[in-house]
Amino acid sequence: MTPAQTPLISSDQDAFEAIVRDSCHVRRFVDEAVPREDIEHMVGVATSAVSACNSQVWRFIAIQDRKLISAMQAAVLERFEQLALRPGLALQEQKRMVARAQALLFAKAPLCIAVLATPHDSPMEELMRLSGITQEEHDRLCARPELQSAGAAVQLLTSTAHAMGYGACWTCAPIVAGERLEQLLDVEPPTRLVALLPIGRPAELPAAHKRLPLEQVLSFR
Repeated sequence: MTPAQTPLISSDQDAFEAIVRDSCHVRRFVDEAVPREDIEHMVGVATSAVSACNSQVWRFIAIQDRKLISAMQAAVLERFEQLALRPGLALQEQKRMVARAQALLFAKAPLCIAVLATPHDSPMEELMRLSGITQEEHDRLCARPELQSAGAAVQLLTSTAHAMGYGACWTCAPIVAGERLEQLLDVEPPTRLVALLPIGRPAELPAAHKRLPLEQVLSFR
């Protein structure tokens, strides 16, 4: 066997599964800076994730500048104020408050990692483009491989952060202000911001999330 094919020994496998299965989802963080070498290690492991066609379409921005984070927070708040003016949301104050709190979690951590994804021009993508199908048909047939790839990297990043004693929270709610956030982060199309990950030493015990039983998520044919 080559080193890449060598199976994990039992103790390594148990340690790996313990990290993956243990909750690392936190919403409150200690006011303690995350060293650059720790950030580089987390992201370095995240880039080992599998990706569609080995496209590695993910990119990361580590944000610790409090002025930039404040500007991002203001952009998200402004967007929620705009949404509150829509007739269909006029009586949904409670739901708006919950969503807004989730969307602003990134501003409460000493580190925020912006996760970006760029569509990959694979042979299948080219075929879809040449066929003249609509964007809706394209998304159904190609299933957004860049988002799948970015999600795989996020999983590795959050698990690695947990293994290093940090907590993280995978948030997509801030993307409601995605266009303005991309401007603040100098993100140019077709690259898109797809998630924000607040990371830091946890100031609370991670919340254990109930998992669906295996029989509800696995079937055999």
